[in-house]
Amino acid sequence: MTDLARDGGGSAAPDAVPSVPGVAAWDLARLPGPRRHLDRVERDLRAGLDCVWYFPDTVVESGRAEFFLRELLHRFDGAVPVPGSVGPPGGGAEAPAPDVVAVPAQRASGGAPDPAPGHVLFDPWHEEDDGFDADDPYGALLGNWAAPPAAPGAGPFAAAEPPGTAPAVSLVDRLAKELGATGDPLDELLRRARRGRRGSEGADQDEGVGDEPGSPPTVVVRGWEEHSAEEMGQLLRTAHATFREAGLPAERRPRFLFAARVDDLPARALGRGPSPHQVTLHWWWRVWTRLDSEVLLAWRPRPPATAAQALYDRVTDSVVAEVCGPDVDRALVLREVWRGGDVESLRRALAAALPGGDGRGSRSWPRRMSTAHASRPSAEILDDWASGVVDSWDGHVRPVVAHRLLDPDSPELRVLVCHAQNRVLLPLIEEARTSLTELVPTLLRTGVDLDRFRERARSEHRVRNGLPAAPLAELEIGDLARASGYLVLPSDQRDRLWRLSKTRNHLSHLQPLGQEQLVAVTEALTTDWGTDGGR
Repeated sequence: MTDLARDGGGSAAPDAVPSVPGVAAWDLARLPGPRRHLDRVERDLRAGLDCVWYFPDTVVESGRAEFFLRELLHRFDGAVPVPGSVGPPGGGAEAPAPDVVAVPAQRASGGAPDPAPGHVLFDPWHEEDDGFDADDPYGALLGNWAAPPAAPGAGPFAAAEPPGTAPAVSLVDRLAKELGATGDPLDELLRRARRGRRGSEGADQDEGVGDEPGSPPTVVVRGWEEHSAEEMGQLLRTAHATFREAGLPAERRPRFLFAARVDDLPARALGRGPSPHQVTLHWWWRVWTRLDSEVLLAWRPRPPATAAQALYDRVTDSVVAEVCGPDVDRALVLREVWRGGDVESLRRALAAALPGGDGRGSRSWPRRMSTAHASRPSAEILDDWASGVVDSWDGHVRPVVAHRLLDPDSPELRVLVCHAQNRVLLPLIEEARTSLTELVPTLLRTGVDLDRFRERARSEHRVRNGLPAAPLAELEIGDLARASGYLVLPSDQRDRLWRLSKTRNHLSHLQPLGQEQLVAVTEALTTDWGTDGGR
């Protein structure tokens, strides 16, 4: 092993956290989770569905929602982004045009929070269908919770404008200006869709600015740059009715994509709307998985190492990915701070990598598999999701920033470390077990036959219940270690067998391996079985 694993897995002191380059936006777009999510939104838009795409506040404020929206728009030739009436959040927005009055964002209005879209009794909207929830028996349960519909006109849809200022330019007027239309912008969208349809069918078409043969227009509205949720909902309902009456097939109609935070476009703004066959909701939920973290870490390769050190590094990276969960940015920092070691060294490194906080008093969330696997956050965690506190990661509802893992009285960090070590080591221990069972007939001592060996290897469970000895191929690593005295194995190989047996028992009982144990088992798993003597 290299010094990296032999130094006790020490972590950097909190005041010595190395400077780690952040995750580039382009790298995020290449990761499997975001690509899969963008593919789903693209698929629905190309099928002629209008889409509402919800992001947590933190993803919008960081600029990543805008980035992923632009990544999606690059896939469409006929995209029509509508300029907003409110500057984008984050402080880096350009000043609004002189004829546009900047008003506070929708979520700045006071009062009780609006019911989330999809939560009203009469609501016809549906969730994205990604092939998972259709067979999820829990999925139907999520449709049962609902909030009573808000009274018509109840609550402010837009923030109040300062007295004496001109009203903001309406969304419809801005869409018309973007299209270069002097009349109804929906008529212009229909004209472009019809011309695109003729172009896709091979017919001659007149030249015109913005006409994209074969691709109906895709109108994009950023809810976080709009001053009125009611305008967005009205435009969506009117556009759907207009396009349907025009007689175009769904895949040839202009499509609308509204990217928003929950409070930018609340349920009552959507109203009754079109049927679930024309509109779909997408949520930035269940996007990140363990694979994204592992790919991201793999793009930052470690120095060349021996086989045992490389395996040690794999275990370390697995622990980092498991502990950081949906906080993919933090994973790169933690790997630089923590070089491996026991749970307490990991806790110290995590404290250095995370923003301030000791984790005590951190709240928890219901551990419901239906919520983690659903296509959207449930009502009981919707506010936390919207504020960027929780996310669904690999089938678990996880806090985005893992302060709760810093609590020394909580067993959660130990459990996560065990899961990560299990993920890497148990398949390799099974491989070592299989390879040894294949060699057993050739390693038996003189005078010992296979039946006698199997009887000696019989587990306590089988002895206690009067069960016969298991077939050779089904003997566990502990059974093989119990009967190892009947095999011609040098002492180091016998020690190796017992080490693997103890490691499996530790991990099976959720007891994470310490530094010395991990170093020893990585050496054992990168060594072949063999003999140094005869019978």
